[in-house]
Amino acid sequence: MKRLLLSFCLCHFLLFFGQQYSSFWYNTDNGLPQNSIKDIIKDKYGFIWLSTDGGIVRYDGKNFLTYKNLKLSNFNFLYFSGNVKKDSLVISNARGSEYLLITKRKITIHRENSPSIKDETYNFKYKNKEYILFNKNNSQSIITYPFKAFIRCKSGIYLMEEGKNIIYLDHTFKTEKTIPIPFYLKNLVNLFGFGDTLFLRDHSKKSIIKIENGEVSHFISDDPLYTDPLSRIYWLPTLNQNFIINKGKIYLSELKDGKLKASFIIKIKSSDIDMSSISSIYFDKENNLIYIGTVNKGLDIIKLANFSTPELSPAVEYRVQYSMLPFSKDQIINLQGRIYDKKSLVKDYHFNTLDESSMVYDHDQNILFSNNNGRIYRRYANSCYQKYDYLKLTQFPYLIFKDRGYYMLTLSDENLSSYFLNIYENDCFEKVDHTFMFKNYINSVKHIDSDKILVGCTDGLYLVSKSQQRIKKISTGILDIKKITSTNDGNIWIITRGKGFYLLKSNRLIKMPYDENSYLSYPHEVLKDKKGFLWIPSNNGLFKVPEKKLLEYAINNKTKVFYYRFTKDDGFKINEFNGSGASSSFVELQNGDFVLPSMDGYVFFNPLKVNTYYPKKNDIYIERIKDKTNGSDFTPINDTLHLKNDLEETFIYIDIPYFSNNDNLHIDAKLQDGDEITTNWEPVKDRIYNLNPLPPGDYTLNIRALISPNNHFAYKKIFIHIPPLFYQTLWFRIFIIVILISIITLIIISRTRFLKTENDELKKIVEEKNSELKETQNMLKSESEYQKNLIQTINHDITTPIRYLSMMSQKLVETNSPKLQKQYFNMIHKSSEELYKFTLNLKNYTELFNSQTPTFQEEEYYIFNLIEEKKSLFKEIALQNQTVIYNNSEKNIKLQVNKTILMVIIHNLIDNAVKNTYEGEIMISTSTKDSLILIHIIDNGIGMKEPFLDYYNKLNNNHLDSISSFKTKGLGLHLVIQLLKKLNGNISFEKNQPKGTQVEISIPTFSQ
Repeated sequence: MKRLLLSFCLCHFLLFFGQQYSSFWYNTDNGLPQNSIKDIIKDKYGFIWLSTDGGIVRYDGKNFLTYKNLKLSNFNFLYFSGNVKKDSLVISNARGSEYLLITKRKITIHRENSPSIKDETYNFKYKNKEYILFNKNNSQSIITYPFKAFIRCKSGIYLMEEGKNIIYLDHTFKTEKTIPIPFYLKNLVNLFGFGDTLFLRDHSKKSIIKIENGEVSHFISDDPLYTDPLSRIYWLPTLNQNFIINKGKIYLSELKDGKLKASFIIKIKSSDIDMSSISSIYFDKENNLIYIGTVNKGLDIIKLANFSTPELSPAVEYRVQYSMLPFSKDQIINLQGRIYDKKSLVKDYHFNTLDESSMVYDHDQNILFSNNNGRIYRRYANSCYQKYDYLKLTQFPYLIFKDRGYYMLTLSDENLSSYFLNIYENDCFEKVDHTFMFKNYINSVKHIDSDKILVGCTDGLYLVSKSQQRIKKISTGILDIKKITSTNDGNIWIITRGKGFYLLKSNRLIKMPYDENSYLSYPHEVLKDKKGFLWIPSNNGLFKVPEKKLLEYAINNKTKVFYYRFTKDDGFKINEFNGSGASSSFVELQNGDFVLPSMDGYVFFNPLKVNTYYPKKNDIYIERIKDKTNGSDFTPINDTLHLKNDLEETFIYIDIPYFSNNDNLHIDAKLQDGDEITTNWEPVKDRIYNLNPLPPGDYTLNIRALISPNNHFAYKKIFIHIPPLFYQTLWFRIFIIVILISIITLIIISRTRFLKTENDELKKIVEEKNSELKETQNMLKSESEYQKNLIQTINHDITTPIRYLSMMSQKLVETNSPKLQKQYFNMIHKSSEELYKFTLNLKNYTELFNSQTPTFQEEEYYIFNLIEEKKSLFKEIALQNQTVIYNNSEKNIKLQVNKTILMVIIHNLIDNAVKNTYEGEIMISTSTKDSLILIHIIDNGIGMKEPFLDYYNKLNNNHLDSISSFKTKGLGLHLVIQLLKKLNGNISFEKNQPKGTQVEISIPTFSQ
């Protein structure tokens, strides 16, 4: 009775709405060679062929392939004839002398007298008269006065001539029959037929004449469309299709059981197409598509929708929808008080509430909903929902649920810091049976049995036990749960925001895979139809998938899951669906329709009647390729592809007649080298496989396409042969190997002879080298000895400055004179500073005896500055002996010999001079001679004794049989002589007159 009462409250919507559709226009801007579509036909293999004034075009559902390289006199084509079932389509260009035969998806060119097309030519000669083939769609453009035309049927031929009776010839051409019906050119628009049966309508007399096998009779049709002067009839003899267009509506005309029947297909908006410009029509029932060719606007492909969105007037505001309730077997009602069926808004009760919440029916079919003002509203069914009252709560309810006989509210406190789930046993909301507190917003609630409840919050999924008053978190980490839903088989699906959807199994969440574009990261609902498919609306389209495939994936995540995606091209107004965590975000009506909310209205559809499209098993064709050498042209291929060795990249086209959403066309490819799998299955995009350069050999390219929702594939393979270049062939490799072996053999023989000769000479050389080795060993032993005494060298060079500082310190202690103390302090400071500078370079001493130490360096330096640096070190020490050091070196002499080595040499010589000179002078000077730098150090100290002079001069000239110990002769001059040898230099020692010693160093210069 409640439902009966509601039906009287409705105001029926009387406007007529045709089937919803999507329209896609194609012209020269997006694939067509020319905008005049003369004729349209579908071949035996499922491809669509178009006749234009710019050439023949083949359409596969995605791409237009224009055959522009045919050797023809012109590309202005007319209309198709032939037999689709026999895979024979014929079309002529404008002159009629050149014909194209389309068979096995290939085009061949023929002349009018070719045996291959003799039964399909456009011309027929009879009794010295030439008749032109009549085609309904566009024959008026080629048949001119004097009008002579013929119609070809299986039983015979009809000949028509302006103002004369129709002549019928049987298929033997022996029997001629005159039909007493004068025919005129103007009657062409009224002629149509089905097979061997022709109909000629006379709308002025509201009559139809039937002509069959040469016999004429009056035909009575109950449908006034056939005699309506506003009806325009389109006839496609080759496909045996007839259409009637009347006031923007397109009907399919059929002859069934001897009766003409016009079935409504669609009503086209006047803004979508100019009906007067239509030149050809084809209805593809299999794919639910209508192809409309126009005279000058191109091609319009109309997709009939399986989905419906109620049409609304522009005055209706707020079309973003979240929730609804079933209202009748085919209608819904929402929180705004609006009642919809699949076509339109039927009634508006003006609840003045935004559809952003949830709603349920109570036990009397009253509508309950909550609001953010702390109230629960109840609108009464017995008042046609005009009357309402509300219940005020202390907390703020925002969602209401009805599940297993319980009513549940989700609420928040005033500060939104705590959230509550209240459970009630009836719809009075007077007594709370159970309450549970959560820290985060509650989005969805679902009973899994009489005691346990799943609660989805913004931070995860929880399991609540009413009997134990306990809350347990199920999910790990943070999951923003949007909705919890279950299917009739007991499976529980968890929908999240941003992380897809999960299957809850044994208190464990199993994540389901995304689609290829990850649109399913934001689902809104999981619905199951009676055939076992799940429907999943998302932020970008509606998806369909067999539930069993997801359950298989839950067990073994290696199972590949293919989702079928529907978009606004299938009839939505927008791809973005909507919803909430409440049960009212989805409705299944009594008539079997599902209703989903979207960002632009509701979407109605019957899941059992929505078509899904997959390629047929044998509809995979690999027949053309393209590479950089042939530009925009295609190269036809057969089962074996012969490629050139030097091709950079080859594009292999996979032709599949598929006219649905290309997201649902799943093509994979796998390349096989002999018996070895070179690659795994990889997805193919845009029906093109990019073959990268391969080495010579024989390969197999395996192609597969998904042909059913149960993961069944159709397979196709093509063999690829890449010939080797001459230097890549086996015989060439063998030849090269033989040549190499021969060369190696000759080399071995020659080398053996050479080695034998050399062996004798080597014996002599070995003996000589043995003596040299002994000598070298001695030298290395001596070198090692020098290195062992490196520390003695450093100790020697630093002894004098340290001893001087010690002496100054002693004097400082012994004197009480402030003046002397200041003098001593100053001398200690200066000497310490110079000693500090000297110690900074001690690390360079480690390189003195290294054999890898270079004799020369790249950077030049002045010898004057080097000597000045050493003078500063010994200046104060010399003054204590009342000795003055003079640097008379030339300031412009540059050297590139190793600076560190030369510094050590000069340091030791000045050190010796200072230690042995009292109340005297030390003169240091430099000069050049030929390619040598001469350094003189002269002092007037106690001088070197004769034995020492003789010893060191001989040591420098290598005239000593043995070298004295450093302990008896001192380390300094031994070091100087050794280092000078590294510089290829010399030193000489002489007495100075009247006293002292003269030392002369000669060093070769070096310049880059």
